[in-house]
Amino acid sequence: MKVLFYALFLFPAFCFGQSVNEPDKKVTIGTVHTIPSAHLNEDREVWVYVPASAGAGDKTRYPVMYLLDGKDFFHLMTGMVAELSSLGRMPKMIVVGILNKDRGSDLTPTRSMFSRDGMVDPDFKNSGQGEKLLAFLQKELMPYMESRYNTAPYRMFVGHSLGGLTVLHALVNHPSLFHSYVAIDPSVWWDNHLIMKQAQKALTQNDYAGKSLYYAASNTMEKGMDTVRVIKDTVYANGNVRNNFQFREILRKSRNLPWAWKFYPEENHSSVPLLAQYDALRFLFKTYELNKDLDDPTLTPDYLTHHYRTVSALLQYPVLPPQGTVNSLGYISMENKQYDKAHRFFKLNVDLYPASSNAHDSLGDYYVERGDKKKAIEAFRKALALKEVPQTRKKLQLLEARK
Repeated sequence: MKVLFYALFLFPAFCFGQSVNEPDKKVTIGTVHTIPSAHLNEDREVWVYVPASAGAGDKTRYPVMYLLDGKDFFHLMTGMVAELSSLGRMPKMIVVGILNKDRGSDLTPTRSMFSRDGMVDPDFKNSGQGEKLLAFLQKELMPYMESRYNTAPYRMFVGHSLGGLTVLHALVNHPSLFHSYVAIDPSVWWDNHLIMKQAQKALTQNDYAGKSLYYAASNTMEKGMDTVRVIKDTVYANGNVRNNFQFREILRKSRNLPWAWKFYPEENHSSVPLLAQYDALRFLFKTYELNKDLDDPTLTPDYLTHHYRTVSALLQYPVLPPQGTVNSLGYISMENKQYDKAHRFFKLNVDLYPASSNAHDSLGDYYVERGDKKKAIEAFRKALALKEVPQTRKKLQLLEARK
């Protein structure tokens, strides 16, 4: 695997006191993988980002985002994922950026020679290979990722323009592949608006429980046109906006599909991904955030347990409260002399993470605070049986010396 890096050279090296002989330092973002594909009949390059916490020994499983036009959006999306997850507003995720060799082939689900004014667009001479791309994703790329990384079952699909068309095609025709979908200014005009016709039938008849969609529309209207008159307008240049509003009406009739549709009046087709990607992540994971400060007195073990049941339902696999968060809540409660609450947090951590030496050590600290030497010794011995930690050993020896 190659290392994908992004070096920043904002100032000459001597500004930082760097020796001219010192090698440049790199900021590593992800890795480059080249995957042989029988479905595409070629080798396909993908860029993979993993959370910083996914180091050696980490057994956490991470949901996976599959990002179309990866070369264009990899840096933008991975930065957002890293920042929002660090704030607790979404889960940490693996991001897989998919690169194209022939975009007009990969991202068009049907064969159609797009033309305007009698001129055939050469970008679409090989159009209609979108099903092969989805077969590559399902039968080659996903198994590849799942065999090499700690992946969780939850999968997201993100695309812009023709990529947005591919996302909608997957939602309508292959809904089992992903759990959430982000279509940014999708090219729903393709092949005489075929995806709109398909969606009108599928979204109203099929069961989309457990799926969700964020749909973004940019402003590509001619000056002087507005969002009311554009619906009945027939000018070609206003077609994208008109199509997006028409697709919104299809979504309004959908069957149990959670969705959000947003028009960005200040953004054009090229600029809209920046804001839309952020808004999509906030919408799709709006119930993920804890929404309480750790020192909030209403943040109880029961509240925390209920919240992570909600998170588990959102991601459709079991998600436990983070061990570090529960541990911190225990110590905060103990410092506030809320001893019953502190005990419940420490006991919850031991129940959730029975193989954690630190969880048992913290429970031992609680028993020391409460003057229960016998239970403190039991907790420290259990912690040491799991992992030898000098600080825990010292605490145990001090207690045993007082017998």
